[in-house]
Amino acid sequence: MTDRSVLIRVPATVGNFGGAAGCAALALDAALNVRASTRRDGNVGLRYFGENGERVPRDASNLAVRAMQAALDFKGLPFGGVDLEMYGSAPVGVGLGSSTAAVWAGLLAADRLFRLGLGEKILFDLAGTLDSRSDNLRAAWSGGFVARFEESASPVFRATVVPDDLELHVVIPEVGTIRARETGTENSSPRDRTAFLNRARTLSGLLAQAGRSEAPQLEETVTGIAEKTVPGLDEALRVRTAGMQAVFACGSGPAIGILAKSEDAEGATTAVMDCLAGHGVASRSTLFRATNTGARDWNARGTEIRLAPPVGLDMPELPSLPV
Repeated sequence: MTDRSVLIRVPATVGNFGGAAGCAALALDAALNVRASTRRDGNVGLRYFGENGERVPRDASNLAVRAMQAALDFKGLPFGGVDLEMYGSAPVGVGLGSSTAAVWAGLLAADRLFRLGLGEKILFDLAGTLDSRSDNLRAAWSGGFVARFEESASPVFRATVVPDDLELHVVIPEVGTIRARETGTENSSPRDRTAFLNRARTLSGLLAQAGRSEAPQLEETVTGIAEKTVPGLDEALRVRTAGMQAVFACGSGPAIGILAKSEDAEGATTAVMDCLAGHGVASRSTLFRATNTGARDWNARGTEIRLAPPVGLDMPELPSLPV
């Protein structure tokens, strides 16, 4: 067999978007770019470039590798090893969908490298065995904003095209201060779940009607539940400033998302950072924009992906390859 390479691109995502824990996610313009190349010795070679890259496993326990193995197992094919070069534009392990992106990257890499012909349903079934965050999985796949509309064994999700000027300010605490919280969204009460579902529906309407006077308004009481926490996080999620539409834990946390009008965003972000600083937690803020294009369209056959290192890394841009 001739050795082959493919390039895969998957957007970062913010689950629990706007406080709708487990029920809403937004795709971001930051991406995980991966070059996957076949091997014949059964081994894994992996290099990762990006913030918090030390948290990414370099062996077969890496989620992208596990996803590739799952796809090959589904087809009854052996895993012959892989070389992965991964370039992340969003920090790892803070609630910006790095795990979801790795799962999609591995599945799509296996599908393209070995011409598995996996359909969308099979891809989602396989992804769900590796990542339980169905809101993140769907947003990363389709792009835009995805909301869960029904609480059932077969949940109904709806995608919404987001405004081009939608901005999300994210406060990212230092990684070294993170600790696991004992309870998460899976332990939320039925009353909480109803609130999260209602929040998701409201957000969907808000984004669909952005700029219209009749657009629904957010209730500021829902902030979601973070699985990872830092000192002062709960207090930071209670911060309210003029013009702030929502403050919430991004995904599993501990990053904090802030929705605010452009002219009010700086004050809101500063207030959240000051709150964390009061508990001895250093943080920084980053501005993300949404994308309405997800992994499905980014990796459609016939497209071209250019694999470039994240901003700030002193590395040459790599040549593009056909998908």
